[in-house]
Amino acid sequence: MKPTQSLIVFFLLPVLMFAVPAFVLGMLALNIAREQFLDSHQTQSEDLANLVEMATFERRLGALHERLSQVLAEADNDQLSAFDSYSEYSQIHLKLNEMGERIEHLASSGLVDGLHADSAETLLSAFQKYRRFIEMANEAATLNQTDISFFMQEAETNFNHFMILTQGTFETLTERASERHQQTFHTLSRSINTLAWVGLGLLGILVVAAVFAAWRINRRLVMVGDAILALSNTRQALPDFADIQRLSQRHRGPLKRIASALLSFRKTEQQRREAERKVHRLAYYDSLTQLPNWQLMKEHLHHSLDTNQRTETYGALLYLDVDDFKRINDSCGHRAGDSLLQEISRRLSALGVEGTTIGRIGGDEFVMIIDGLPADQLKAAEKAELLTEKLHHALGQPYLWEEKEHFLSTSIGVVLFGDAAYSVDNLFQYANAAAHLAKQSAPNGLRFYDPAVQAELEARTEMERDLRVAIERQEFVLVYQTQVDSTGRAIGAEALIRWQHPQQGFVSPGTFIPLAEETGLIVPIGQWVLEAACEQLVAWADDDSTAHLTLAVNVSAKQFQQPDFVDSVRCVLARTGALPQRLKLEITESTVIGNVDDTIARMHQLKALGISFAIDDFGTGYSSLQYLKRLPLDQIKIDQSFVRDLHKDADDMAIVQTIIAMGQALGLNVIAEGVETQEHWRHLNDRQCHAYQGYYFSKPASAVEMVKRSLAPPPMLN
Repeated sequence: MKPTQSLIVFFLLPVLMFAVPAFVLGMLALNIAREQFLDSHQTQSEDLANLVEMATFERRLGALHERLSQVLAEADNDQLSAFDSYSEYSQIHLKLNEMGERIEHLASSGLVDGLHADSAETLLSAFQKYRRFIEMANEAATLNQTDISFFMQEAETNFNHFMILTQGTFETLTERASERHQQTFHTLSRSINTLAWVGLGLLGILVVAAVFAAWRINRRLVMVGDAILALSNTRQALPDFADIQRLSQRHRGPLKRIASALLSFRKTEQQRREAERKVHRLAYYDSLTQLPNWQLMKEHLHHSLDTNQRTETYGALLYLDVDDFKRINDSCGHRAGDSLLQEISRRLSALGVEGTTIGRIGGDEFVMIIDGLPADQLKAAEKAELLTEKLHHALGQPYLWEEKEHFLSTSIGVVLFGDAAYSVDNLFQYANAAAHLAKQSAPNGLRFYDPAVQAELEARTEMERDLRVAIERQEFVLVYQTQVDSTGRAIGAEALIRWQHPQQGFVSPGTFIPLAEETGLIVPIGQWVLEAACEQLVAWADDDSTAHLTLAVNVSAKQFQQPDFVDSVRCVLARTGALPQRLKLEITESTVIGNVDDTIARMHQLKALGISFAIDDFGTGYSSLQYLKRLPLDQIKIDQSFVRDLHKDADDMAIVQTIIAMGQALGLNVIAEGVETQEHWRHLNDRQCHAYQGYYFSKPASAVEMVKRSLAPPPMLN
């Protein structure tokens, strides 16, 4: 049987349980009633026929008796011939026989049989006596016996007796027929009543059984329907389906299949919802901190914009950028960084400021949306500033990692929104720009957005785009600043990059180098500088007057940490044919911070090629003598900030003297940059500085101009 057919039988079961037995019982009751009615009708018909026959028999017997008396009288008076007498007597004899048969049939009928036991015999005996005397009188007349009156008198006596008996019997039979009719009617009524009550009882039982079956089926259907509704309602939690489980265990057939299908659907729906929750969690929440991510925060901010514009109040978007977070990842590893980010998220959530939404949008950047600020812009800004103070206090507490305390500062950018028609993307852009300016101003800074921020941001965006184009078109040029020894003789130069912008002309490195560092473009730019510098070394090597010159090239920390940096340097040297002994790489102290062992290993690999190293801007970073003595350095470069006021600032003088002494102690060459006057040169020379670089000797110039100046007589130290 097909499942659909099984379900049809399943749904029609209550109807079948009631209708079919009710129809069978009804037909049985009608059949019994019909049989009893037919029996009653037959009995009544027989009784009526007997009564009619009784009445007809009395009339016909009277007419026959009268006719017989007349025939006998005529025969006695010789009025009939012998033939006529014989004929009449034969007719009378036949009729008497017929009457005898009728009286015998009547005597054996149920109506008469129901009377007294001797009633039928008495009636039959009286008729036989009457018949015998009639036959005797008939015989006497036939034999011409003269004395037939005796027979006729006895026959008359018996006729009268028979008629009396007949009338009495007729009356009795009438009463008996009436009683039988009433008895049959009562019996039929009782049978019909009994059948009716029995039928009603059985129908009641069937109704109760059908109602019970319908209730059970309806209960199961409701159970199945509720389960289907629960599966279709995605906002409602899935029930445990315990009833459906029992249904699948206790039943067979379609119910078991339906229950099993529902359990399978529930499992599938549970898996689908779980997958949907995971997808939603991945799409809208940060996997590390479990805070809303960029996408969800955009939706929250859009809702906040609508709410604050509708209520005519202000809201604020806070952009939190952890200062120098890269230092944690580099020095302690990413596990420490992830742990600190989780702690930051916990501290932000623990503030519990009403009307705020917190999220992490990537890296070390968090955002906070504040709703319901005052309608006055100044008061709204004051309240937002008060909250930033709480944030700085909460995030400025020490962080513990592996039993060591770490301190972090956070730069916060704030943008207010209310009746202004800001878009969501603009608000994030403005807040990010404000945070960037706050970070540039001072650690743990705060900056509110203003239009100047947007102008600067747009300028940076345009510069980044132009910078990428410049890399493709190679719009850079190298200029060279001479480096001299203690006698003023040129010993080399430092290669400095310049950007020759098609519209803006030469762009200062201080303008585009920080942007290149931030965007990662410093890597291809640094590669170009290295190749151009090596080509210049090859050109100098062909001239005896410049073959001795060394060339210093600045290498950014990001470029130095590239996995293929050593190979790329080796390839450049091989391709250009430059002498590695004439190439000097200048690195900053930030290059060393992080994976010190890896940095030292790379430096040794490059040293093996013949390349020398100088540490640039020494004294301005996070110098540590512990790892400084391990670095394969050749030169220390004193930062120009210590040289500028050397002749009039005792502290700068002490710092410079200390650096020179330390270099001598470590066997390192010391060069000072920013030497702009002869007085700077004299003070440095008096403290036995090895080399110098600055405007006093040469400004950055082209290769041709730099060589021309280096071949000129050196300046004299008076």
